[in-house]
Amino acid sequence: MEKKSVGLGLALGGGAARGMAHLGVLRVLEREGINVDYLAGTSMGAVVAAVYAVGTDPNYIARLAEKLRWETLVDIRFNKMGLISGDKIERVIQVLTKNRNFEELQMPLAIIAADLGSGEPVIFRSGPIYSAVRASIAIPGVFEPIKCGDRMLVDGGIINNVPVKPVRDLGADVVIAVDVSHDQGSSEPRNFVEVLFKAFEVMGAYINKAQLESADLVIAPNTDKIGPAGFYRAAECIAAGEQAAEEALPRIRELLAKKAEEMGCQKTERQKPARQEREA
Repeated sequence: MEKKSVGLGLALGGGAARGMAHLGVLRVLEREGINVDYLAGTSMGAVVAAVYAVGTDPNYIARLAEKLRWETLVDIRFNKMGLISGDKIERVIQVLTKNRNFEELQMPLAIIAADLGSGEPVIFRSGPIYSAVRASIAIPGVFEPIKCGDRMLVDGGIINNVPVKPVRDLGADVVIAVDVSHDQGSSEPRNFVEVLFKAFEVMGAYINKAQLESADLVIAPNTDKIGPAGFYRAAECIAAGEQAAEEALPRIRELLAKKAEEMGCQKTERQKPARQEREA
């Protein structure tokens, strides 16, 4: 069947607190009437992608993010598998995603985790959304891994931190990667949790290079001075995402127009139905 419009996909990368910059990118696209048709997310990118995919207004998500504090989301549990059990944040994600399954979504969504045993990516496209997101954010050493059958799942960022290929595989014609992992000039870690985050990001930076090359456009919000645990700086992260998206608008429109011409489509931008300001 011939497509009537260009399918735009976003690949939202991991980056801990910096991932809140994704909200700024989504805000700008909504404001400009540029419809997102496909989403894939890893780690914090998975959180934002999932909450957006269930139909929540990015402005509401942004206001909520600005009120949240890291300490309210963590439950310290010193054991051999991880510092944080993740039970609290799992419950929050379950509420934010309205306890929905992938099959209930109108927007195709992929959430990326990693199989710690095989070293292979695990791409969730079915089942409960919250459990997929919980696996995707399980930073080794910080969060307890998730058992899924005979597999032990951890943060997808160790394999695919900016999931360009997964969102293209969903059917996207144009893929924009949002990379919040770069950290040149960022401050030194202040504690061992930030050391773990930092080491994880450094490793992911090398993995990112090949993945980002396959994107049609890379948006890289300037969050370099925000630490991975800086959730209290949500407003700055969101503003950085907005600025980066606004600067990218001419290129986004150019890409969509070019692809529309190639495909013989008439429209590249269209009006979305009103999103929900509150959780149902």
